[in-house]
Parts: sequence; C-alpha cells; structure tokens
Amino acid sequence: MPMSIDKPSTALTSRQQVAVVVLAAALVGAVLAPSVYAATNEPSDTVAVVEVEGPVNTALADDVESELADIRANDSVGAVVLKLDTPGGAPVASERMYKAVQRTSQDMTVIASVQSISASGGYYAMAPADEIYVLPTSTVGSIGLNAPAPRTASTPLGPSGPDKAGSNPTQTWAQQQTLADTFVDAMMAERGDEFEMPREEVAKADVYLGTKAVQNGYADEIGSLNEAVHAAATAENLGEYTVDTRETGGISGLPFLVRTDTQVVAIHANNPGYADVEPMGMTYVHWPAVPHVDTIERFSETNLRTGGATQTDSSTSNATGRLAGGVGA
Repeated sequence: MPMSIDKPSTALTSRQQVAVVVLAAALVGAVLAPSVYAATNEPSDTVAVVEVEGPVNTALADDVESELADIRANDSVGAVVLKLDTPGGAPVASERMYKAVQRTSQDMTVIASVQSISASGGYYAMAPADEIYVLPTSTVGSIGLNAPAPRTASTPLGPSGPDKAGSNPTQTWAQQQTLADTFVDAMMAERGDEFEMPREEVAKADVYLGTKAVQNGYADEIGSLNEAVHAAATAENLGEYTVDTRETGGISGLPFLVRTDTQVVAIHANNPGYADVEPMGMTYVHWPAVPHVDTIERFSETNLRTGGATQTDSSTSNATGRLAGGVGA
C-alpha cells in the first residue's frame, strides 16, 4: 500500500495568531504614533502670562514691548494673558504698551486679567485685549488725564513759539486737552461698542469695581487668572497646554509714585534726594491709588515711635521735605 504524503498545513496555531496580531499592532503604532503625538503637541501649545505690575513707566514699557515681541516670534506660544496690577503712569509708556498689545492681538488671542487694579494708563494698555477679566473687587477705569492746572495770570505770558523757552498757560491747556482726547478716543475705538454709556460719561474718568465694570462694558467677564488662561487656551483650541509666566519691570519696586497736593512724582530711591525725585507733570494715573506724601510721613513717624525704623525724626522730616520741595508743592 503506497504511503500517503501529508501536505503542509496553512492554518495558524492560536499562538501564531497572537504573534501576528501583536506584530501588526506594533507596525500600526509605529506608523500612527508620530501623528498622534503631533495632534497633542502642536507648535502653539503654550499660554504666555505677562505680568504688568506697578507704575507704568519707561522701564515697564521696555519690558512689555520686548516680551510681546518675543512671544510673537515664538511658534510655541498660542495665546497671551496679561496679568495686570497697576494704577497707571506716564502717557508715553502707556501708549507704547497699548500699541504692543494691539499688535500682539492681531496674531493671537490676548486676554487681560485684572488683579487689584488696572486703571488709567493700565486700562489704556490693556484695552486692545480680546477680553478683559476682572475679580468682583478689581478696580478699572479712570479714563482721562491727571495734570496740575497751568498757572494763569491776568495777561498770559509765554514764548512766541512752541520750541522757545518758557511756558504759556494757553499752550499747556491745549497740550493737556490733546492728551486727554487721545486717551478717550483710543478707548472709544477699542471698546466703544461695549461701553454702556456715551463718550461724555467715559471722559469723566470714573472707576468701577469688577461687578459694575462687567455691567457697563468696562470689562467682559468675572474670573480669576486661571480662568483667563483657560479661556485664552480654549479660544485658540490648544487642548493640552503649558503656562509660561514672564515678569516685567524688575523686582526692586522702584520707582514708586507719590502725590503732593498738585501732582504726581516718581521716586527713584528708598532714601531720596533731589536728584531721585522726578515730577510727572501729565500722567495717565488713578489719583486716589497713589499715596500722598503726608501719608508716607505719618507712616514713617509711626514706625519711629514703635521702633520699626532706624532713622531719627529729623532725618525723616528732611526726607519728606525733599519730596515736597522737589516738586514745588
């Protein structure tokens, strides 16, 4: 009887089937993994938080401009949140920051998050943001110019032209009005559709707490810094994202602002002399947010009585005298 020859079986054992499935899964994973990774790690996966704190001055404007320029050039940043806590300050610095925020908002979502206060020049700077978030007790507004009234005489005396030495009350009034109008006009252009009041009311430079500000259009949402960050990320569809916090303005706390009965001054030293006191003739600043020089003097005297300071009474009085004398108060 001839012997039969069995043909090789083409069926896979269960162990072989498992091996094939595992191999196929590994191959599919190798092909799809880069695309899945890319889906959750896009270039724009960062929300930059730019801290804008303290008086608005040249140093702060320099830093804010620099940080926002770097952010615009950084493909990993998809949205910006401005963390603000400022009473305002110098008009030119405020306008520079306004322009930088406006430029950035053309490239990506920018949301302003007000902590304690963002008034006057601070409000000016953040106005181009897509949304303004406030806390219920945040203070915003003060849209207008702070400046001492020009000294007048029965017959105004002054130079024959704007580039000559001297001063002319009429010319000073005109300059102040131009600065005030520039501020109000810019705010009406940015948020005129949101303001629940006419231009004349806006120009009164009133301030509002957060809850009222949302009602009258000075702000958009009640929310914390974290909520503002989340809103910015959501607006740009970032999905998973990281937060990059950027400090501006330095950490020395200088200069700080003090007001006299007539104007605001910037103090550039902890124990100031005449050279450290800079009168700020025209400012975009919320006047009540700046401490009066008398308040500082009383505070210093209290420290002396309680042993909280090492200066003598006479040295404290002299320092205060330099502040007052330095600005002609």
